[in-house]
Amino acid sequence: MNIKVRLSVILCVLLVLIPVILPAITAGAASGPSLRTTLTDNAVQRGSKKTFDVWARNAAGEKIIATVKLNGRKIDPTWDDSEKASYTLVFTTEGQNTVTVSASSDGGKKKTLTYHISYQKAKEGEKIGTAVWSVEAFTVGCGYIIAPVEMPIYEGETSAEQLIRLLHENGLVGYYGGTVKSSFYLAYIADGTAAGEKYNNYMKSGTAKKPRKLNLSPSIPSLLVPYLEDTMTFFDADDYIKNWRGYLGEFAFTNGSGWMYCVNNVFPNVGFADSYLSDGDIVRVQFTLGYGADIGGFGAVGTEIPDADTQPESGYFAVSDKDRLTLAICRAIASGHIDRSNVRSAYNAALTVMASLNATQGAVDSAAEKLNRAVENPSSDSSSETKTDPPRENDPPATTDGSPESSDTVSTTEAPVTEPVTSDGVSTYEKTETSGSVTQPADTTGSTGTASAVITGIDDGKEEASKAAIYVIIAVIFASVAVTAVLCLKKRRSDRTERKP
Repeated sequence: MNIKVRLSVILCVLLVLIPVILPAITAGAASGPSLRTTLTDNAVQRGSKKTFDVWARNAAGEKIIATVKLNGRKIDPTWDDSEKASYTLVFTTEGQNTVTVSASSDGGKKKTLTYHISYQKAKEGEKIGTAVWSVEAFTVGCGYIIAPVEMPIYEGETSAEQLIRLLHENGLVGYYGGTVKSSFYLAYIADGTAAGEKYNNYMKSGTAKKPRKLNLSPSIPSLLVPYLEDTMTFFDADDYIKNWRGYLGEFAFTNGSGWMYCVNNVFPNVGFADSYLSDGDIVRVQFTLGYGADIGGFGAVGTEIPDADTQPESGYFAVSDKDRLTLAICRAIASGHIDRSNVRSAYNAALTVMASLNATQGAVDSAAEKLNRAVENPSSDSSSETKTDPPRENDPPATTDGSPESSDTVSTTEAPVTEPVTSDGVSTYEKTETSGSVTQPADTTGSTGTASAVITGIDDGKEEASKAAIYVIIAVIFASVAVTAVLCLKKRRSDRTERKP
């Protein structure tokens, strides 16, 4: 190949590479950190404390450190792990407060989210809002232990205190470590008739109102079995009946079992005692068999997991956001219209979807919409089905494999359970339509960090990226010219050698 041909090939290669290299370099240099929180801009805050989470990543997706400030004062994280950081805001200034969350990475580029929160101070013990709570055992086929119910939030109260109040008002007790103000760990939910002040060295929560038993008849969904067999070092589907009857908690069934909770579909990495709720929050206390991998909470366990190499990177399967469906069920119970045929049908269908561990988001949203519509427009005729309470205790889900089932096949066998009650002692089934109103869904935009965002350094980054791209191209051209020059010299030397006699 002669010099002209080689030079032409090199130039063609350059022309092909330039449009590929330039955008890649520019995009890589221009991208900055990503930032997401559970705060909502322009929110009204009654409680003096608020817990929230922050996810900060660089352009490569690696976790980076964020800086949080309340009215210009830096706030240290309550807990920080490999996934996210949790913070607690303590409000002392009434009126407008400004929270800024910022992170820097990728050559000094910075992203800042700004939130404006109006603090309306409340007296100690004053009601500052309501939250919807539920206690769920769908992973062991036992439905709701406590169906979704609205609970008041009081100033100064931790989530641990609300949880204990919820259990007691629904005839049950808890056994826990730490205190309701610090290092709280829910080890077991137990029969309200449990007599021991301690169980496995955990302290009893107190005395339940109208004590009742759990009466659980576990039937682990077949969907979970292969995952548990693959990832757990211990798994016995009959373990509860043999060893834990009346006490559902840690190490029952598997080495990865226990109680976890999510607030507005986010599993906190702090315990109940470090969590402070706001009006409209939805709290789902859920029993897990696999360190949260079966309920969408893997990674929020807050402890080192044994045999980590056998655990999934995220979860066993995709888990949908069921907060709106939880709220719809709560509203249906409080409405007093469960006996209406259209409400009963939609309600049964909703319970079936709740029992489906891997239900699609479309199925969940559809069930919530249909139930809300039925409650808003109840039929005049009563349901011909046997009136049932929400499935708790020994009510199995409609299916045991976690798959949805048509509403007309849902079991309607009445379970001997106690109706969930609110703090005023009134059964949610006895409330009238007006007095039984339930808080509307919390603004879920907070989960994606709705705020005024400012990204600095991006324009400078683009300019630097353009310069860098030009330098790379020039370097490639010089290298090509140098290679061509060397080839030319070699060619000339070869020609001279051949011309010598």
